[in-house]
Amino acid sequence: TKTLGNLMTIDKIRVSIGSASVLGLYNSVRFKDPPTTCYIMTYKQGHCVANCGFCPQARESEGSTENLSRVNWPEYSFKEFLTRLSYLVPNKRFKRLCIQTLNYSENFHDLIEIITEIKKITDVPISVATPPISKENMRELKLIGVDRIGIALDASTREIFNNVKGKNANGPYSWEKHFTSIEEALDIFTDGQVTTHLIVGLGETSKEILELIQNLNDLKISVGLFAFTPIKGTKLENLESPELLYFRKIQLGRYLIIKRDKQLNDFTFNSKGNIIKFNINKKELWNIINTSD
Repeated sequence: TKTLGNLMTIDKIRVSIGSASVLGLYNSVRFKDPPTTCYIMTYKQGHCVANCGFCPQARESEGSTENLSRVNWPEYSFKEFLTRLSYLVPNKRFKRLCIQTLNYSENFHDLIEIITEIKKITDVPISVATPPISKENMRELKLIGVDRIGIALDASTREIFNNVKGKNANGPYSWEKHFTSIEEALDIFTDGQVTTHLIVGLGETSKEILELIQNLNDLKISVGLFAFTPIKGTKLENLESPELLYFRKIQLGRYLIIKRDKQLNDFTFNSKGNIIKFNINKKELWNIINTSD
């Protein structure tokens, strides 16, 4: 895109297929309960300049640029998207809008324009998921109405990070710069409004990922979890998804740390770093499992 005075210069964006269905842009998905968050993504012809091994958007990926993880993100006219968003009937209106930002030279310019145009038609809260950006750019996002920012670590250790999205993956990212950017975001956005997410199943141990979750939670950074899913055409297409029990234990551990103020010493790990026991009352534990969201 090129800047032309105050004219809108973005032609296209990508919209997740679920959000596109609510907007009437895509007609083959039906929901019992429509999603309440609208997910859109900055548009770039071709692949992202980053090279994350799990991502079909990666520079060296042979996967479709219409995908992000398992979700399909077709491209649409930005003007058409804005029109559909502005005319949504009350019972279909979104409660939040989340913008996924690919890594390319003009991504911040595009992000600012997307947010500015959306804010002209709705006051819906806006989250931005972005690669690391400068503190000045974070301030600008906050100034124009972004209330939540996410910077994805994905990996749970420095070594895994380097292998899947850093130097060893021919990627532009470093563990240190990601952490610095997340910590700088804490100076600008309020507690709980800085987020990251971790992918379970990239080779980490339970102890490593729960220790990181505890450290991030202590900093008041919100942590989301995803189970690794192999995507055809990516570097990690042959890596298997984590076993369900392994993933569920980490989900439970995350919940106990974040919602029940548990610490790492409330878990027992074996010599391989895997959880073998939750050191809390068994009745309380089953109650948490059966009643938690």
